[in-house]
Amino acid sequence: MEMSRGKILVVEDDPASYKLIAAALKSSDYEILHSENGKDAMFQFHSNIDIRLVLLDIQLPEMNGFEILEQMKGEKPTLPIVAQTAYSMTDDREKCLNAGCDEYMSKPISISKLREVVKKYMD
Repeated sequence: MEMSRGKILVVEDDPASYKLIAAALKSSDYEILHSENGKDAMFQFHSNIDIRLVLLDIQLPEMNGFEILEQMKGEKPTLPIVAQTAYSMTDDREKCLNAGCDEYMSKPISISKLREVVKKYMD
């Protein structure tokens, strides 16, 4: 069996956005974990101590991305977390980076930008 090159947690409630991300990373040998809400994201985070990268949608049901970010960074400050949001207002990027995100991508996600970010944190 082939070994995974690491786990990426994708926290995304929009099925189309998730499919795009999963398809873009399919050939990369990373194990992709998916959560549609904050509660499940925290469950996955605690169940998979070897997660190496989190792609985090900011607009989520139940718990927003900033709350998830705060909890994850509180427990694992060195874990790279990349915010992704459709609401790319000019101050969104600063808000996400100031809150502790390591990177920011606006939606629709650029496949090349996504691969570049994943490579930066996973290789």
